[in-house]
Amino acid sequence: MIDLEQKSKELKELLATYDTAIFMGNISLMMQLIASPDKLGSLNGLNSPQRQLYYVAALNLTSPQNKVTKERFSDAEWDRIKELLIEIESGYNQFFYPQKPDDITEDWVTRRRVAMPSFLSYFNVGHLNYEEQVISRVIDYFTPLETQIQSSFGLKINDFIDFYNYIDSLPNKYLDEKINHKDGQESWKEFATRMSESGITPDKWMEQMPQNLKNFFNMIQDSGQMYRFSFSDLESKFGNDRATNFLKALTSQRQESSFLYYTEQNPLYIKPIFKVSDDEYQIIETKQLIHAIYNLLASFCINDVNLSERFYKIRGDKLENKIEHVFQKFFKNKATIYKSFYTTRAHEQDLLVIFNGTAFIIEAKASKRKEPRRDPDKAYDLILNNFDETIQKGYDQSYRVKEFFINKQPLKIYSDQGLNNFVTEINTKKIHNVFSIVVTLETFGLIQADLAELLEVYEDDSFPWSIGIDDLEVFLLTLQKQQKTTASLVHFLYIREELHGHLFCSDELEVCGAFLQGKIDKKIADGDDDVVVFPDMASIFDRYYHWGGLGFDNEKNMHLKTDPKYYRIGVDSPYNKQAEKR
Repeated sequence: MIDLEQKSKELKELLATYDTAIFMGNISLMMQLIASPDKLGSLNGLNSPQRQLYYVAALNLTSPQNKVTKERFSDAEWDRIKELLIEIESGYNQFFYPQKPDDITEDWVTRRRVAMPSFLSYFNVGHLNYEEQVISRVIDYFTPLETQIQSSFGLKINDFIDFYNYIDSLPNKYLDEKINHKDGQESWKEFATRMSESGITPDKWMEQMPQNLKNFFNMIQDSGQMYRFSFSDLESKFGNDRATNFLKALTSQRQESSFLYYTEQNPLYIKPIFKVSDDEYQIIETKQLIHAIYNLLASFCINDVNLSERFYKIRGDKLENKIEHVFQKFFKNKATIYKSFYTTRAHEQDLLVIFNGTAFIIEAKASKRKEPRRDPDKAYDLILNNFDETIQKGYDQSYRVKEFFINKQPLKIYSDQGLNNFVTEINTKKIHNVFSIVVTLETFGLIQADLAELLEVYEDDSFPWSIGIDDLEVFLLTLQKQQKTTASLVHFLYIREELHGHLFCSDELEVCGAFLQGKIDKKIADGDDDVVVFPDMASIFDRYYHWGGLGFDNEKNMHLKTDPKYYRIGVDSPYNKQAEKR
């Protein structure tokens, strides 16, 4: 048995010896290369490098300052850090193994088949949505509550967004000002040639080196520089009060605490900016900042008894609005959509989308995905309850409408529960394809990707499609990007129905990406063989995002995404046929 406490303490003691600013810079550099097809060798062996890198960063940040003896780690020391990370991961896996042979019963297997992947997915999979989606969510959900938020934090919603966008711009600004080659500047080849022709030995090159090349070598030595900023910078742009309030809400500093375990709340997820000195601040990766802003404001609203009910109502309404928006965008505003409607059974339904003889019955679920427990038996019950209140309930609600189509009965639509305000009657015999879709605010990993494990489906029905709203938006935008028609979406949904029961997947976009690249088809879906998808199958979305943009409303950095002179770190072009084969 692996002693998790002992291994975690050993790792924290080792990490305590490194200077935080330099260490965090090295972590930032590694994170930039996680998505690279030829992943950084130092990350080999890590199953969840982003989460594991955040874990080691937090262990360093929560260690006593007086333990620091080094600026950076050696290759041998990093190998030991990695070894401990792998052992700690194995330590958590062992909770799901039998203690003795007769422990293994049918019920034991069922519980662990659900609990283990749910646990690992929850703690190992990072945020997979795009920053524009989180920015939109912050604006939509919290602007109606801005008065109370400003009273508490001294900042408006747009202030939070402006600070984020400013900090997010700093790495590119640093590279543009200090690293990127400019006309008239000497290149490395030109400099080396000049030194050689002048007979100057390499040990004296630094004395002769132009500033732009010195900047590059300085960045290699301290890669955290591009993620660093001063209070003075913020103050000059936003004013003293707003800069102070923003940093107060989202800044941590190196300070000893009891943080130890991988499954604990990571302090850098809550406050991702850390204080380097009195006037200097740093961040590991900027995207975490917008997630932290969302979580900060959501926590504030949920814990305020005067705001929580309003927040939940806003969150549910905005989710439905977003679903309507992404479908209308895909159908070029030509779909007929009924929202918050009633049938003759007097139950409220979320959305019904009809386009060219196809009906999409959609239920929106904004419930939070709850943290699973380490004990598999207790974890299973919690996961099942969480599943039932979101995906199962959403499916049951959608079936109330789908049953009209199954039985070819006229579907009368009303705008009120009393059925006094008749809207229209749908001739269900004219609808050729009908799909139930449960759209969630958060994603639920494997139990959402393969519904056969937990979902109870009516005998005369097929499996619904359950997908997170952000994944739905990305998939539909990419279909548009590839100039796919409604027929492609319908084809995918029929394939998707047949994958349940033999699919191994924790990220729906891996399935969507595999379909778009021809790696999953009807023959595979209809077969009995297990279907396994991998993270690189979803990389097609990143490639489109970084090369020309996906098509989000108010998509950022389009001038960088559409200019071929800019290099995308760790991202292939969507036009690279070798990338498509990976």
